[in-house]
Amino acid sequence: MGKLHARGALALTLTLLPLLASGHAVGATPADQSPAPLVIDTTAEAESLDPALVTQVSGFSIMGSLFDNLVERDYGGALVPMLAESWSFPDPNTIEFKLRQGVSFHNGEPFNATAVKFSIDRLLDPELKSPLAGGWPKAFQSVEVVDDSTVRFHLSQPDATIFDALALSASIVPPNYYSQNSEDFLAQHPVGTGPFTFVESVRDDHTTLARNPSYWGVDTYKGSPQVPVVTFRPVPDAGTRVADLLNGTADMILDLVPDDLDTLRARAGDGFQVVTGNAAKLQFIEFMPKKETDPLADRRVRQALNYAVDVDAIVANLFHGLGKRQSSPILEGALGHDQGLAAYEYNPTFARQLLAAAGFPNGFSATMDLSTSESPSEALAVIGQLQQVGVTIEPKTLELATFNANWSQDKSGDLRIARWGGLQDPAVFLNFTTVCGGFLADQFTCDQDATALARQAANTLDQDTRAGLYSQVARLLHDDPMGIYLANDVSVYGLGPRVQGWRGPTGRDYLIPTNITLSQ
Repeated sequence: MGKLHARGALALTLTLLPLLASGHAVGATPADQSPAPLVIDTTAEAESLDPALVTQVSGFSIMGSLFDNLVERDYGGALVPMLAESWSFPDPNTIEFKLRQGVSFHNGEPFNATAVKFSIDRLLDPELKSPLAGGWPKAFQSVEVVDDSTVRFHLSQPDATIFDALALSASIVPPNYYSQNSEDFLAQHPVGTGPFTFVESVRDDHTTLARNPSYWGVDTYKGSPQVPVVTFRPVPDAGTRVADLLNGTADMILDLVPDDLDTLRARAGDGFQVVTGNAAKLQFIEFMPKKETDPLADRRVRQALNYAVDVDAIVANLFHGLGKRQSSPILEGALGHDQGLAAYEYNPTFARQLLAAAGFPNGFSATMDLSTSESPSEALAVIGQLQQVGVTIEPKTLELATFNANWSQDKSGDLRIARWGGLQDPAVFLNFTTVCGGFLADQFTCDQDATALARQAANTLDQDTRAGLYSQVARLLHDDPMGIYLANDVSVYGLGPRVQGWRGPTGRDYLIPTNITLSQ
């Protein structure tokens, strides 16, 4: 489990395409004479332009620009109301949301309770095969339309994870448009309520959006769309992204690698900026044994691999000190983080002893999946350190879409290096990757006691009680690790000299291009 230049002040003319009987999307097409857009180099192509099918930061940046949720996490990571104005609890198993009135989708359909029910039902429909559905609480039962501006979510028991699930995955879509068109069409022609509207998308080249002049949410944390046109470009290679920024063909780049920090900082006098964000994101290597007799199915082996990796050296040498080794998936700043729980120390001698005790005195061989959207330097450093204790790892580099698909379909290698953000509340991460039966969890590494406590924490709305339970989970997952716990990830973005006013990444660590102006 994880970041151009206008050459003049020419006016932009946008022609809105009507929603035709044939099902054509509503979008905005720039006229022939329009200013060059704000160009953002992302790390990967979005898997789809259907928000229910997107699982990575580059895609979330586009989805967050086009769509809104009932609740979202703001720039500080706090849950804030968006399309829902407020909520209450008529009984322990029911959440009632009062909805904003007067909001319309980009195609003119009204936002209302029917749209909320349709969007949730569609997301969870097994035929859609949304990878986000796996993070939804199993206690969820249904959405009830009370009236146009009120919905009730019915649960079989209290479950606090519903709010994080809503913030992560529940983009609201117009029911008529999404029910009348095929999934193939919708995956290329999105319609939402967000600060930008869809213009066009060319696979593996760019996705272009236009400012929504009627955006309802200018007083929310998202703020106001200012630039007329935004173009997102998938640029997997980190060096190419930096070159684009420096030569002026990109205004903003995601996932600036540490080796390029000094380069940009040296150009501060020319207006280049480095922006960091604490995205509550964990770097980890998940253990994915395929059978009970695999080495990684043994707790001692999993502990040994944590002792064998010098995370502090990796942070210092590869990440210029950005980040800190974590003791469990419940990292610093998360609900239930235990400050008294020490991270694994670097102790290769003890690692060898544990491997020998587990029956692998000469080590073993395994495979590790890497994504092309990430720099391989960290994975290669870990592989080199594991080699020192006799564990030989064969890296397998995969396109991001394949990397994620293999994870969700249990086709991953023996290990996979990943990053997972939005961990202010650990519930969704644990539900996906750690609890027994989780959508992305491994059946041979899951801890039954941690599973029971995590489920108990998810089934109460009292935050103090939940924090205490997650603290216990942290200790269990430290001693029975589900992966090699590396460091908290500090997101790093590069900005060109024309970009003004950006507030930084959201608490979910994606980029929404609101509040930005381009200097002349």
